[in-house]
Order: sequence, then structure tokens, then C-alpha cells
Amino acid sequence: MSAPQSYDAIVVGGGLHGLVAATYLAKANRKVLLLEAQNDFGGRAAPSLYALDPLVLWQLRLARHGLRFAVRDMPLAGLRGDGRHINISRDIHDTAASIAIHSQRDGEAWSRFRNELFEIARAMRPLWWEEQGHMPSGPARLKIERIARMGASAWLDSWFVSDELKAALCFDGTAGGISVLEPGSALSLVWRAAQEMSGLQGAVAFPFGGPEALAKSLLAAAREAGCELRTASRVVRIVTDGDRAAGVELESGERCIASVVVCATPHRRVLLEWLPRDTLPMAQAAVMARTSAPLAEARIAITLRNAPRFGGIAVKPTSRFIAAEKPETYAAAALAAHAGRIADELPIEFLFPTAADPGLAPDGQHVLSVLVRPLPRRCDGGWTAGKETLVKRVMTTLQSFSPAIARDAVSVDVLTPDDLDEGSSGVAVDHMLSTYKARVTTPLRGLFLCGGDAEPVPSVSGRAARFAAAMAVKT
Repeated sequence: MSAPQSYDAIVVGGGLHGLVAATYLAKANRKVLLLEAQNDFGGRAAPSLYALDPLVLWQLRLARHGLRFAVRDMPLAGLRGDGRHINISRDIHDTAASIAIHSQRDGEAWSRFRNELFEIARAMRPLWWEEQGHMPSGPARLKIERIARMGASAWLDSWFVSDELKAALCFDGTAGGISVLEPGSALSLVWRAAQEMSGLQGAVAFPFGGPEALAKSLLAAAREAGCELRTASRVVRIVTDGDRAAGVELESGERCIASVVVCATPHRRVLLEWLPRDTLPMAQAAVMARTSAPLAEARIAITLRNAPRFGGIAVKPTSRFIAAEKPETYAAAALAAHAGRIADELPIEFLFPTAADPGLAPDGQHVLSVLVRPLPRRCDGGWTAGKETLVKRVMTTLQSFSPAIARDAVSVDVLTPDDLDEGSSGVAVDHMLSTYKARVTTPLRGLFLCGGDAEPVPSVSGRAARFAAAMAVKT
């Protein structure tokens, strides 16, 4: 057997986080190997972007590598069965008028809520945007401490009375496998409002070319920086030398040596499966073992012969559409999911990528992208059987707003929780309020974590990867 190849740094996981980490390390003149278990890079990114680190976008020159945005600021449309849809946009007055159709009081409260949400979110940026961040002081800190103890549903109840508005806003509080009744879901709304896309706070953007465009631009940046890129290379073990990382072992038996290993993979897989059992303190290993998120999500792509049409109040086709009857719909779906069942009514977010970029489908066809949550991570009877039930219930919801969707469907592709689940840990308040340094470093010297679990809320960000690379360079 030939001698193991040696590198300055090895990055495990060729999704968006891994590509970012590898590129930063290579730009710091490190010899970098990027290993991806699948046959291609990029992972399974969501179609819209709301948390991409502005510094990653600028420092890796992703625009020069082809990343452009078809829509910089997608409005949110809360769909209603009676056609009185709520349009939430950056225009405070238009949004208030849309809300006032359901509640004059809520329409008047909207500007105060939006201003306070954005103000608190900006105050949290030092914690959420910096390597060794810190909590705000004064009144902002007191507000955060209160919000952190609340579920999204309860926090929105303190502001609004209309179920229509609260149901539209709750969806963003369910990221990371959490119920809108649980502490952390309200804080998730603040975290999302702290993000910036295309220079706009709290914006959601859609790139030309869809999610693959971001992957292609990052892959081009990694190649330009000089990374060695390998697919079909599954890591099964972190090689250690005493109290530090020394490389990785692949499924093939090959070993690759490096004094720095950066893992853009779920924390539990790295810490509980790839490391020798005596590496971690027993208490930490026990905590990691029980923090797998019980709630999950699924993504469904539907190709249509005709563009969907909605009756009632006009909605922009480039909106993010939220379909949920009331806040209790989320709570009921979470309770069913905890019991291993798919709820009869499911909150969904969907958008039409071809409304922003017609080139994403053949001429005359359209694409609908659906995100469904909360769902059970482990479905009674398995997700092979559960897939059919999931599609039927999602289609029923979609047809209630656009009856021709089922008739016009050409194909339906589903990624169930089995397809998307990589053993990610659940979102918890202490995790969301910790620093990047705490989330990225490990007890093993030279081993760093930068996947979705390293973000306050799982997302396509790249910020954890940027910090992990910076810390690794100092090792």
C-alpha cells in the first residue's frame, strides 16, 4: 500500500459549507483536500437564500464566478382559502393595508412590530455575525432574554390578534426541527431578521439558475484557489494522534494525513461516529447523543404544464407563499410528528422558481418548489410508504388555492426526511445564544466543525465555515 498523502488541511463534506471552508483555507496558502461522499458537489440547498454571509459573497468573489440574483427581495404571501391573501413586503404601508383587511388593530401594530424586530435583530448581530460575539446590553438584552423563553406562537400572540397574519409569520420559526410552541422558535424569527441578502436586512433572494448556481460559483472559487477536489470519497473515521486530529480514513481504507480537519457534516456524526469513544468526555457524548431533532422537513419539486393561478387578492408570482390555516396548524402538525404521524393539515412554504427565472424549465413548463414542515423524522411504516401520503396532502392544500395544479402536474419529485436527514441536532436556545467559537471548535485540537449544526439555525450561510477556516489557519 502506498504511503498516505499529506495535506495542510482536509475538509470533509462537499456541500456549500465545505466548499466555503476549503476555499478560505486554500486562499490562506494551505494545501487543501476537499472530500465529498457523493458523486458531485453542492449538496441539496434550498432554492431561496436568506442567510448567505455577505463577506463570503464578497471575499470569494461569487459574482465574478457567475452568481447573480433574479429576485433580490421576495415578498411573503400568506394564502387564504377565501382569497383574502396577506401580502407582506418591505413597503410598511402596503403591508399594513393588506393586514388591516383581517384586523385593523394588527395593521396598525405592524410597523411597530417590524421596527422592533429589526432593531433587536441588529442588536444581536455582534453575537451572530462575529467569531467571539457577545450579547447586547441594556433594554435589547432584556428583550432577547424574554423572547428566548417564548415560542413563536406566544410571541406573535403578544403582538397580533388575527390568525391569518400569525399563521403566515410562524413558518420561519420552525427551522431546525422545532415547534412554534417551544422556546427558541421566537428567537429563530429574530435570527432570520438579523440576516442580510443583497444589502437588505431580512430579505429573501433567488439566484438565476436556482440553488445550483450558488454551488457552481463556490466550486469555481474553490478550483481557482487551488483546492484538490475529490468526490465518491466517504470518510469513516477521524485519525487522531493523542489529543489532536491527524487526518481521515476513507471507506476504501485509504488514509489522508493533515494536522487540520474541518468537517462540514452533522456534529453528531463527527463526534459520535468518527472519533474514538474515549476522545470525548462522557457527559458531552451523552448530550450529543440525545439532541437529534425529532422534527424534520421534506422538499417537493413539481413540474407543471401551466403557470398556477390564484383567485382573490392579487399576489406576486415571485413571492414566498405560506399555506397554513392558523398557528394551531403548526402545533398540531408537530404533535403528530412527535408521534410518528403525518398530520392531516401541513404548513407549507412554496415558490415558483420559473417566475423568477424561466430558464429553469423547458419552454412552456413551470416549476413549483415546496418545503413542508414539521414532519416526523421517523414516519410510522417508513418514509417509502409515507411519501405517497405526504404528496396527497400537499397536493390537496395546493389545489385549495389553485385547483388546476394536480391536472397540470407533469412530474413530482420528493426528498423525504430520509433523503435529507444527516443526523442533524435539534435547535436549542443555548446553542442559538452561544458564540461561533463555541460551536465550531471541538475538544480535539485541529478538528473544527462548520456544517449547518454550527450555525445558530441550520441554513445556507457559510459564516461558520469562514470562521472555522480562520481558526484552523491559526492552529
